[in-house]
Amino acid sequence: MLILAVSTFALQGALSDTTLLRHAALVAPQVVSTARIDRPPVLDGRLDDPAWQSVAPITSLTQSDPDEGQPVSEATEVRIVYDRTALYVGARLFDRNPAAIVQRLGRRDFATPSDEFRVMLDTYHDHRTTFLFAVSPAGVQRDAVAGDDGDAFDYSWDVVWQAVARVDSLGWTVEIRIPFAQLHFSAAKDQVWGVRVVRWIERKNELALFPFVPKTESGVASRFAHLVGLQEVNSTRPLEVLPYTVARERLRRPDHPGDPFDNGHTAFGGAGLDLKAGVAPNFTLNLTANPDFGQVELDPAFVNLTEFEQFLDEHRPFFVEGASIFKFGSTGGGINPRFNTPLLFYSRRIGRPPQGEPTSSGDFSTTPENTTILGAAQLSGRTANGWSVGTVEALTAREYATVADTTTGIRRYDEVEPLTNYFATRVKRDFGGGMTTLGVVGTATQRDLDRSTLDFLTAGAYAGGVDFQHRWGDKAYSLAASVSGSAVRGDVAAIQAAQQAPDRYYQRPDARHLRYDSTATSLSGAAADLYLNKIGGNWVWTLAASTMTPGFEINDLGFQERVDIASTAVAGGYRWTRPGRVFRQAYAYVSTKSGWNYDGDVLQRAFNAYAFGRFRNFWEADVSLTYNSGVLDDRLTRGGPVAGKPAGWTAAGEAYSDNRKQVSTYTYASYTRNAAGGWYFSVLPSLTYRPSKALSLSLGVEYDAGWGDAQYVTRVGDTTATATLGRRYVFAGLRERSLDATLRINATFSRSLSLQLYAQPFTFIGDYEGFKELAARRSYTFTRYGRDNGSTIVRTGDTYSVDPDGPGPAAPFTFDSPDFRSRSMRVNTVLRWEYRPGSTIFFVWSQTRSGDFSTVNVGLVNDVRQALFLDRPTNVLQVKVNYWLRP
Repeated sequence: MLILAVSTFALQGALSDTTLLRHAALVAPQVVSTARIDRPPVLDGRLDDPAWQSVAPITSLTQSDPDEGQPVSEATEVRIVYDRTALYVGARLFDRNPAAIVQRLGRRDFATPSDEFRVMLDTYHDHRTTFLFAVSPAGVQRDAVAGDDGDAFDYSWDVVWQAVARVDSLGWTVEIRIPFAQLHFSAAKDQVWGVRVVRWIERKNELALFPFVPKTESGVASRFAHLVGLQEVNSTRPLEVLPYTVARERLRRPDHPGDPFDNGHTAFGGAGLDLKAGVAPNFTLNLTANPDFGQVELDPAFVNLTEFEQFLDEHRPFFVEGASIFKFGSTGGGINPRFNTPLLFYSRRIGRPPQGEPTSSGDFSTTPENTTILGAAQLSGRTANGWSVGTVEALTAREYATVADTTTGIRRYDEVEPLTNYFATRVKRDFGGGMTTLGVVGTATQRDLDRSTLDFLTAGAYAGGVDFQHRWGDKAYSLAASVSGSAVRGDVAAIQAAQQAPDRYYQRPDARHLRYDSTATSLSGAAADLYLNKIGGNWVWTLAASTMTPGFEINDLGFQERVDIASTAVAGGYRWTRPGRVFRQAYAYVSTKSGWNYDGDVLQRAFNAYAFGRFRNFWEADVSLTYNSGVLDDRLTRGGPVAGKPAGWTAAGEAYSDNRKQVSTYTYASYTRNAAGGWYFSVLPSLTYRPSKALSLSLGVEYDAGWGDAQYVTRVGDTTATATLGRRYVFAGLRERSLDATLRINATFSRSLSLQLYAQPFTFIGDYEGFKELAARRSYTFTRYGRDNGSTIVRTGDTYSVDPDGPGPAAPFTFDSPDFRSRSMRVNTVLRWEYRPGSTIFFVWSQTRSGDFSTVNVGLVNDVRQALFLDRPTNVLQVKVNYWLRP
């Protein structure tokens, strides 16, 4: 694919960047005039109100796809007017074949494969921020926000606005009303905003925009036209209140009839509210009290065989909305070298499952599934002179596990999570019309541990950082950098746990730069990264470096995997944007990345080639090939000495069919192999079927299989194991197989009524065999039990007994069989009815089934069948009602 893309486009003679820029300057005027109206248009989709005749229309839309630089294939007229309270956008989207207009139904903020009209506003006129409003011919509305002059839109941003679309004999029309109260802008008498209008024609895969920007040029909001003529508009934001009430019933057949905490059903009722208020020009305060997130989609099932925590996406609306403002650090828009950059603010920490366990003795116990969020507040906004601010604070309750002794009738309450306050703030300042950005971030976690027995938790955790980004050369070059630091304090048990965590492994016996301190009550560290990029034009490249010191720790309110690493990366490539004989567009990159720990051990040396192409028939495909040299591994032994890591390679590819069709497909496959014989194979085909404009079904089936030649099992102390510094590190070959299917059904009955169903059966089998131990540090050689050095291994039931050297002086030891089988079934169904603008009723049914077993001689398909019908289900039925009030 890489060679084909290069050779094909080299023969085509694509237009130069200079030609495209000249073309853009000729056809795209950079000023749009609006006018104030006395009588607002009636939103009926007819465009026959006199208000629309008060301004000249925007007509010069230019294609970005499929024929870059050509005029829009169907005539388009867009007008923008306003009164004191709202901005109005009217668009006449002509179409010579109205019957071919694609108008599928979908729920709010769901991108359906349909025609669409979009208006994008930079109300701050900071050349950095974009507010997106989109409408389909079926009237489906989407809104989103993006910052940093990019196109990474946050669709969790929700505001109340109105739109009406209508299909007629000339094509289709749309009328939009956007209340000024839902936007942020300065209090100046005369306003200048940025604006872009976009038309998407589904059947042609055509994207046309005004003003036109070539694909080889970077920037979004900074390329907008100027919207002039706005005067004396209302910039105040009224108070908005969203109270809710919820009723929930949990049904499950008890595992133990005598369990006092599980009688088969649990009823719950609650209430709370969200409040949104404008506290100053351009600033909004969001408050939530006793929030409930029962309507949120369930997390997918997974098995984590690594030493690091599993990352999970945030789905809760309060924390998702506005989360983009807390994004810290940037690659500057360059070719992403994919460093494991730490996430300073990870909102899933707030309301997490309790971290403690019951300590009292008893027959039965129950622990809350999640920590209760007593309340949370978020303040965000932007000033006219380029300052943007975001702050969030949340308080979670002290939680207890209840332990019951059925003989005595005594119940004991063990604390499993302390009262905790979480705080995060973000401040940025733009200079030079958005060409330069300087920002700071700070986070803090405070736990009330004065009367607590949870001394393994830190009492306080703090992090902060500074990030910077600068662009020049008509935004063709960028420089991005960030520096952050962290500090945690607590009881010696908490700092011991932090030092020994997989992130750092201070206890490693052969580390030269680490010092484990069993008496320490604090830990601190730093992280930094730097990116220099060419992001404009056809040729692009990136130079990057990153580092995290061993003491860097942010997992109380952030997310990180390993620290103690320094990395560098170099990447370069070429982009073809003009259609050729084979491709409509394509790009190809090559890159290399290296990494070291602070001892100077080489941990990574990788080389990668990647190519992407969109074919003439609108299919898409990409391929990648990665080679990893043999290096060292300071995590293989899970806190033991450094081991070796064999060379290996990975080949991967994916393909998309034309998603305009009634049936579309997607396929992903990858294969990995290393020099020691380990291998891993993954394949994921999926199919989407749209039998009508209101119904969509998708099914994806993923199968994974592999042989891990050295999966960690356990370690045993032994002074005779001098080659591995007094311990034996036990490994095994792991034969793993997994199968899961993801079914999604989206049925839309109207713009305000929709049904979503999500179902995922999942099963994983892990079969350990060929037990062995690391033969020597800084190597990838092993001594096989029962075959080398006179060793023996015997299995009795689920226990292995090992004598590592037969008649030698080493002491025998035992360990439990690590074989396991895990399966689950998760179903989530949500009926959503927006019975009035901003007010919604949710009817939810969810079911979960799961089981864990030590036997592995069961087929995957049979295991899925048992998960569907044999495991005990837990059913949850819920009704949630909220009502949007604007006094």
